Amino acid sequence: MKHKPMTSFTMASMAAMALCACHSAPTRIHTLETATPSARVDSYRAPPLRVDAVHVPPGWDRLEILSPTGAGGLTIDDFDHWSAPLPQLVRQVLSADLDARLPSGAVVFPHLSKPPGALGINIDILEFTLNSSEGSMSAGWSITPAAGSPATRRDVTLFHTPMASADPGAVVHAWSTLLGQLADRIAADAARFSAP
Repeated sequence: MKHKPMTSFTMASMAAMALCACHSAPTRIHTLETATPSARVDSYRAPPLRVDAVHVPPGWDRLEILSPTGAGGLTIDDFDHWSAPLPQLVRQVLSADLDARLPSGAVVFPHLSKPPGALGINIDILEFTLNSSEGSMSAGWSITPAAGSPATRRDVTLFHTPMASADPGAVVHAWSTLLGQLADRIAADAARFSAP
């Protein structure tokens, strides 16, 4: 029995079907959100401040979002990504969180010029831990005046938030909530700061 040669239409159809079979799920993009302040710090009288630097744990310094596994570890979510590098997102949302807690004009946003005499804040997130029921973050920070004066240093503080699930959306919410708690503490510290 003689086989009919494949037409170009048949070959194109087969190629399209093969491509559809290989098509992966779309990548979901996530960003951090500002958190409601526990209180506004209207007593702030120090110079304007800016978040100068943020360091996140090396395992989190990636575009893919990590999610907790049942065994207590973390897994990389190939289809759930941050909208920008995480240190950049943290710096931006912390600035917005501080702006919501301090009087108008007290916060200089990251991409704006830092005025002379402004305070600088450096943040080191040492650990960010997740399981299916809780997220926790340990962080230290320093507030530095201009002109090389000594910085005020905050010892490492541990923050906690409950988690209802372990999916990427819950991970993003945990990051946002814990950064809001950190902003509450930094705002209170900055309000006690007296420039020399």
